Parts: sequence; structure tokens; C-alpha cells
Amino acid sequence: MNKIERLKKFGLLLIGMLTFQLALSQGNYFPGYVIKKSTDTLYGYIDYRNWDQNPDKINFKTNTESNPISFNPIDIIEFKVDGELYVSGIIKTEVSPTQTNRLNYNPRMNTKVDTTFLQTLFRGEKSLYYYKKYDGGRNFYIKENSGFKLLTYKRYLKQQDGKDVVTENRNYLGQLSLYLNDCETINSKLENTSYKQKSLIKLFEYYYECSQSDVSFQKELEKIHVESGILAGASLTSLKFSDALPYLVEADYNESINFSAGIFFDFILPRNQGRWSINNEVLYTTYEVNGSYEEYQNENFYSLTTTVFEYTYLKINNLVRFKNPIGHLSLFFNGGISNGFVINEKNYKKEVSVFYPEERVVEELALNDTRKHELGFLIGTGLKYNRYSLEVRYEKANGMSDYATLSSSTDRLYVLLGFRF
Repeated sequence: MNKIERLKKFGLLLIGMLTFQLALSQGNYFPGYVIKKSTDTLYGYIDYRNWDQNPDKINFKTNTESNPISFNPIDIIEFKVDGELYVSGIIKTEVSPTQTNRLNYNPRMNTKVDTTFLQTLFRGEKSLYYYKKYDGGRNFYIKENSGFKLLTYKRYLKQQDGKDVVTENRNYLGQLSLYLNDCETINSKLENTSYKQKSLIKLFEYYYECSQSDVSFQKELEKIHVESGILAGASLTSLKFSDALPYLVEADYNESINFSAGIFFDFILPRNQGRWSINNEVLYTTYEVNGSYEEYQNENFYSLTTTVFEYTYLKINNLVRFKNPIGHLSLFFNGGISNGFVINEKNYKKEVSVFYPEERVVEELALNDTRKHELGFLIGTGLKYNRYSLEVRYEKANGMSDYATLSSSTDRLYVLLGFRF
């Protein structure tokens, strides 16, 4: 079993162990409160998941050692945890498809009644609420008397010049014009207000500044957070050829252990406690392998071909990363693509041919046509602790051969230590 195979098995074992630990991990309980239907307020700890989709129930503890109690929107009026305020309500939700390839020709709203927790974006004289459904659809609501009124918006198709054109039912603009009419200049801002959380939050911020009304609660707008740092470690590379040229295909190339280092920029996406991110890297990596191939008939008639490949790349890696906290640690998995650009290249062939009594030695390029761009895919797993991370990563790439009849491939295994600034 070669080093690559041994390390692959080690990586799979590591993933299995960490996944088992993840399965045993407990909830993330943060200080918070719930208000019951009786208006009694219970202070304690709420299992907070920084929900991307509105929760349909929560788990609550009076203290960190007690057993959790589950509450749904029927049980409580509202709850607050980690700066987020949710209120229970019976609402109408728009259930028409939102994906462009599934739109229909009906501009009218298609609603159903649901009972849920609405996330509060603004609470005051004028209030704004948000609901994201399991299918990714988003609805916004305003407070009307004791209930919640859906701000109506729908994308649909219509025929124009014989073609299907996506258009919008934007009745929410009229609703907001009436709702916020004690600000005389609100209509000037409505023209550029889209049916998106960021845009609606900006509108309500303008309203409260215009009307000089008091805000009792405002949800802080979440933004993409960027972390940067450095990476350093080792790579283990193997090279293979297939299809043609026996002196390459049948050569037994050694595995190359080398130093790798680089920088990264991790774009952490909002919600889900920052579990999802887009990780972009610039990574320096290199390898050097050599192999030999012999054609032997007898001691007077044989040839020995030796080839050497030495490549240095600057890799641009783009990865989607998911991480999950386990106490003070975070377990993460990532996958993506790598684009390697050659910054140094050596490909060499030496062929010694014996035709007794003559001996001929030829030295030349092993490959006349090589590509300067290597494309590959990446998968990896690791642990993050405070500013430090340790990752095991596998890369499969298409090597350097630019011949249609000769394919090349590189397999790399990285062990990388990271530090975040």
C-alpha cells in the first residue's frame, strides 16, 4: 500500500471519528427569554441555531443543567435570543413557485394559512417582520391591528412579442405607501425599494429618521464577514500517465513530498451561525518525480528510458466550506476546484539504447507539448481552534500533458496548518 493510499485511509478514519463526535455534540444554548400566552416571562437558555429558515419550535432550559422544554408558536407569544426577536403569528404565506423555470402566468397571489415564528426586523410605531419558508421563499409582513398583513409580491410570466417575459406583482409598494404615510417623502424612497430584506430595512430606517418615531427593536443587518490568514504544510504528489507512450505510462514514478504555503480569504456567509463560507486561496505547491522504463531482449539488445518531471504551480483554489462548532472547536468540510498555473517547469528524458557493440544516448524533452494550466477538484476536512486550523485535503488534477492521445493525472494529499489574522 503506497503513501497516498495510506493517507487516504487515515483521512477517511479522521472524518468518521469527527462525524461521530459531531453526532454526540449538544445544542448551542444561549441566554434568552420566552413570553408565554399568560404573559409570564421565563428567563433561561434557548437552543439557538442562527436559523436561516424560521423555526417551527424551540428548545428552552431554565438553567444549563435542566432538561429542555419545547415550545411552538401555539405555546408562546415571543422569544428573544442572541439579539434576535421572534413573535408567533397566524399568517398567510405566498406559495407560488419562485424559480424562473417554474413560474406561471397568474399574477394573483396563491396563499395558504400557516402558524409560525416571524423574525422581527423592526418593532415600533411601524413594524416589519420576515418569514423564510423551507423551500427558500421569502415573505415580509407589517403589523395591522393585532395581526400580520402580508406584503404582496409575486414573480410571474406574461407573453410579450411572442416571448415569455418575467414580470412582477409589486402591490407591496402601495401597501407600504399607505402604512408609512406619516413620512411625507416616503414615496421618493419606495421607487427603489425591492422585495428584499436589505432594501426594506433601509426603507424603514429612512421612515424612522423621517418621522422621528421611537424604535423599540431593530434587527441588525447581517453582512458577509471576511477572514484572512496564511497556510503552510506538506504535500504528497503522485503522477500517472495513460493511453500512449509506454516509457511514460509504464514508468514507476516515485511519490514526491514537498512544502506548500499560501494565503486565504474566507468569506463567511450570514445566518446559520456562520457555518457556510466561500474560501478562496492562493497556494504555492511543487513536486519532482522520476521514473524509468526498460525494454529488454538480452544483454546485447535493450533500452532504458529515464524521465524526470519537476513542476511548480501557483494554485487558485475556490472552495465551499461547511463548519460546525463542537465546544471550542469547529469541524469543517470543504470542496471545490483548483486552477494551477505553472511558474517553473522541467520535463526531461534520457534514453540509453544498446545494440551491441554500439550504445546510443539521447537526451531531450519528455513531452514537447505541455499545458500551463492544471485543473483539478478538491475535498478536505479539518479542525479549527481559535485562530488555528489543521486540514487534510485531497486533490485530483489533469496534470501537464497536452496531447489528445496521452492523458496525465496528479494526485495530491495536503496536510495544512492555518493561522487567521
